[in-house]
Amino acid sequence: MKKLIWLLVLGLVVTAPVVAAPLDVSLIRSVSTSAPVRQAAATADGQRFYLLLDNGMVQLHDQDGQLRGSFDAGPDVIGIVAQGNNRLLMQMKDQQQVLIVALIARVQISTTEAPTHGNQEAPVTIAVFDDFECPYCSRLVAPLKEVLTRYPDRAKLVFKNFPLTMHKHARTAALAGLAAQRQGLFWPLHDLMFANYRQLNPDKIKELAQTLGLDMARFEQDLKDPELARKVDADIEEGKKVGVQGTPTLFINGRRVQQRTVAAMSKMIDEELDRLGKKAVQ
Repeated sequence: MKKLIWLLVLGLVVTAPVVAAPLDVSLIRSVSTSAPVRQAAATADGQRFYLLLDNGMVQLHDQDGQLRGSFDAGPDVIGIVAQGNNRLLMQMKDQQQVLIVALIARVQISTTEAPTHGNQEAPVTIAVFDDFECPYCSRLVAPLKEVLTRYPDRAKLVFKNFPLTMHKHARTAALAGLAAQRQGLFWPLHDLMFANYRQLNPDKIKELAQTLGLDMARFEQDLKDPELARKVDADIEEGKKVGVQGTPTLFINGRRVQQRTVAAMSKMIDEELDRLGKKAVQ
């Protein structure tokens, strides 16, 4: 009898309805679109999402809701599925097929007043977000120089400061680079600081600046100029907006560089030259 009672009690427990706990919901942000949204699809890592609009446009947004690009998929696309970070499956209306498209995301990076090396009118811009105490950034100096040598008139290098908080003297070095830029010696000091990235500190930075013949009184005064601090902060904020999380991070005409080898960067530059109707290097 006791066994029967326990079985009945167990049955009641197992079959009892589960009451779901209420969820607290808070609005993070709203995203405005130019037309009603037909469907939304997010990438698996949650870093971006796509919106298919009723007018056939597909919009790409980052995780913060910022619009990063769009294209006209046409009225026959009735559904989308994100596949990885740069592919999209598109279901076609009244057709027995699904289109798989590759997407190349481009970002806009300001080059105004940034240190630039190479032909100012070059059709290809290599933007690098760097930290002067970063060993990986130091190792990239030579490959970037080789790339510029390969494309003397068609590519230029733009330097953006992204000092990491984990590097004690990186911000001071960033300010020093901009101070040297005011005397036309950014790139020489750039090379020296990266060559000595392990030893960087305020005294070492001043020593390196002095070897270049900088006006040291002006240099030390410029280091304290709030305008240079604002420029460094602006680079950091811009970097965060375009997805920079570490250094070095490179973009070629707004396309993020995944492989930082001379061959891979040269391939991307050739693709850009072809896209722009320029003659690629053979």
